[in-house]
Amino acid sequence: MFGLTLVDHLRLTFGHVIYAHRAHSELASRHARWNRWLLAAEAILIFVAAMAAIAVASGGQVPYGIVAALTASAAAIILVLRLAFDFERSALAHRACGARLWHIREQYRAVLSDLKDDMLTVEAARQRRDALMAALHAIYEDAPPADRAVYEAARNALPGTDDTDLTDEEVDRFLPGSLQKGGTAGAG
Repeated sequence: MFGLTLVDHLRLTFGHVIYAHRAHSELASRHARWNRWLLAAEAILIFVAAMAAIAVASGGQVPYGIVAALTASAAAIILVLRLAFDFERSALAHRACGARLWHIREQYRAVLSDLKDDMLTVEAARQRRDALMAALHAIYEDAPPADRAVYEAARNALPGTDDTDLTDEEVDRFLPGSLQKGGTAGAG
């Protein structure tokens, strides 16, 4: 017989939501940072190109013309990179996904709390679990892709884990003492 209880299932899914939330939050931060750096580089290069172009116009010196051409070209390359990768839009999409995942994460924690406090019957908890799974599925359908390295980093934040095997201790790190495995009743 398969020994996975309702509480076990809720805890495992809660743990997976934590990883997904961390991954999308990290990607949002990383893409926003790339966007800021590229914008800053582009602005600096355009400024240098403008200054060199002014020097060329006022003095007709070839070295300033070369600097103007190189910095304007570099600024154009950075602009093309920003347009191609669209880090700003990607950061916003990952941030929105992370916020939705955080909300689901807290709802899972609430179901675990309500179940622990006997505020939910096992059947009501199963219904809420099923509704949460449907909401989670909708989030994952709309989620921007997360690169494998970010998921690995989220996973490695809790050593010794992989995507399919979360230990009770790993899940317990995100739950108050009263909801940790030692303190939870194994509802069927």
